[in-house]
Amino acid sequence: MKPLRFSLFLLTLFSACGKPAAEKDKIFPVVSISSPANGQNFTPGQPIPITALVTDETYIAEVHIHVSNTNTGELLMDVHEYPAGKTGNISQSITAVAGVNYKIQVIAKDRAVNETNSTVLVSCN
Repeated sequence: MKPLRFSLFLLTLFSACGKPAAEKDKIFPVVSISSPANGQNFTPGQPIPITALVTDETYIAEVHIHVSNTNTGELLMDVHEYPAGKTGNISQSITAVAGVNYKIQVIAKDRAVNETNSTVLVSCN
């Protein structure tokens, strides 16, 4: 009789758990870069402000800000932020260098590892 009770206990336990959160969450985060504008041109020494809003219906686990030199492929900035909520306001800056074209990416992941990214390209004359 004891093995039957234990089996019923396990069956009840596992059926109450349902599906893991990663299987339930199919909605991707939303990334909206408000600055800089795509195609914007900066002068040498001018700060390039990077501002974005990241949202998710449940939880933003991680945000990456990647800035790279499109001429060389060099990664110039790699910042990770952890908003720990449904929204995250991103605010970073990098100084413009003459002759460099920049690719700015903001990448957001939720707890279920759904990933969204948004990209803008800017330059410095």
